Amino acid sequence: MEQLIFQKFLKKTDIASRLSFPSKCLKKLPDFQGRHVVDLQVRDKRGFFWRFRCSIRKRSHPKPVLSGDWHKFAVSKGLSIGDEVKLFKEIDQATGALLHYRVEVKKLINMKLFGVSIEHAPPIIL
Repeated sequence: MEQLIFQKFLKKTDIASRLSFPSKCLKKLPDFQGRHVVDLQVRDKRGFFWRFRCSIRKRSHPKPVLSGDWHKFAVSKGLSIGDEVKLFKEIDQATGALLHYRVEVKKLINMKLFGVSIEHAPPIIL
């Protein structure tokens, strides 16, 4: 069984350095146990595992971000502004135990017809 943690259309900063996501999604991640970082083992479509480091601010609003292997992942997948990223938590139905996290990417396809961009081109899932 899988549970969506968040989905986001990428911005320039998400690709260049770290991926920010809404604070409300933190409740779906492991407890930080008083620390400001936690590492997530995240599987991509090809079965390769990446170490995404989730960190929050030490003070005030947590503002979570993913770093660690995130930038390598973004570069290796050729991610661009407007691509959609989804992070899932996969759980064993029998025990309720966490199996792993999974990342899914939908590439924004910029298609033109007679020189005009078509907004709703079908996505490519990586």
